[in-house]
Amino acid sequence: MDEMIYWIWLSLACRPSGSTFGKLIKEYGGAREIYEAEGKKVSSIIGFRNSDRAALENKSLEKAEEILHFCRKHKVGILTYSDEKYPKALREIDNPPVLLYYRGILPDFNSKFFVSAVGTRSLSDYGRKNAFRISFDLATAGAVVVSGMAIGIDGVSMAGALAAGGTTVAVIGSGIDVCYPPQHLSLAREIVKRGCVLTEYAPGMKPNKFSFPARNRIISGLSAATIVFEGPERSGALITARYAKEQGRKLYALPGNVGSKNSELTSLLLKNGAAMCTSAEDVIKDFSGSYPSINPFLLKDRLGADMMEALRGYSVSAVCPGDDIFSPPRSRAKVYTGQTVSPSAVENIPDEPKVAVLPPENFDRGALKVYKRIPLDEPCSLESLVDSDTDLRMVMKQLLKLEMNGFITMLPGEMVSRKFK
Repeated sequence: MDEMIYWIWLSLACRPSGSTFGKLIKEYGGAREIYEAEGKKVSSIIGFRNSDRAALENKSLEKAEEILHFCRKHKVGILTYSDEKYPKALREIDNPPVLLYYRGILPDFNSKFFVSAVGTRSLSDYGRKNAFRISFDLATAGAVVVSGMAIGIDGVSMAGALAAGGTTVAVIGSGIDVCYPPQHLSLAREIVKRGCVLTEYAPGMKPNKFSFPARNRIISGLSAATIVFEGPERSGALITARYAKEQGRKLYALPGNVGSKNSELTSLLLKNGAAMCTSAEDVIKDFSGSYPSINPFLLKDRLGADMMEALRGYSVSAVCPGDDIFSPPRSRAKVYTGQTVSPSAVENIPDEPKVAVLPPENFDRGALKVYKRIPLDEPCSLESLVDSDTDLRMVMKQLLKLEMNGFITMLPGEMVSRKFK
């Protein structure tokens, strides 16, 4: 029997972020040994009231075999706890994942400097600009930026790192074949060209309210440092910050505007001992001596990138309340993407038919109304989208929302078309 089968079985049996796996691996040392262990002994180790007991007593390997077949068919990598490439940093935490499914190119987890960038989905322009700028500079200096690929700060941070030609790692709270949020499908495909998307959840699993907090321990656990850019006091980024402190990682926070709701979390963290982060240099100076992969001198020759152009280029969903038709005109400068990665270095991703990127049904109603007026197969003028209920100013405002979320493409001559994937 393939040893991988037992690791997949064990990952299905142990609740993510729970203590079961840590206790069992310490006692038995391997997945097959745990599978073959006597039930009463296992129960005495993990506790007779442990909710994972029933799953561990079920010795069927059918589901594990199906998952392994899926991964081999679709070229999904699996990194188990016993693999030498498994991140040492994750072995140090109290509740390490049994295994990690991944797509893309694995970075050297055990020698490079990893820094996580987190924050709210409902970001401000202040948080957006700083998340992009600092992530761009960190990647320029050689850091690997880790985040959750969510709407808002996560996506902006990853776009900043990609625009610098850097490596990124996205840790998602769903199966490797379930892109969440769906708006970031294009972003995910860009990430795997120079880094990877990874998850501890089995293929096919959809995200839920428990999966995101659990995956946050992996985001912070992979990273020597975590930066919180902004968020309300009860933001989900607080969970990542708590994990970072518990795991002994360095925690940074971006100082915000006093009185702003999105500055509540960072102000709280700064009051409780987080280091202030106003630039990439604040982080780099603390770690450049420990990680040879970081080169602070690269910052002297860094190339700038137009943030809005990069967000549009990577189809990042990061709309701020202040975005409207009075936003600065789009820059025609190309996004700096560093060295070109040869096709042979990129994990093979199957081509998909050209289909329009559709907004979800719960998207802004006004924007959906405008979107449905755009022809399926050809561009149209802005004036053609105006009707008796919507003036040109409102049409342009709705088009901006659609463009920022990656559903349309603005063309020269005040023309617009649907975006395809």
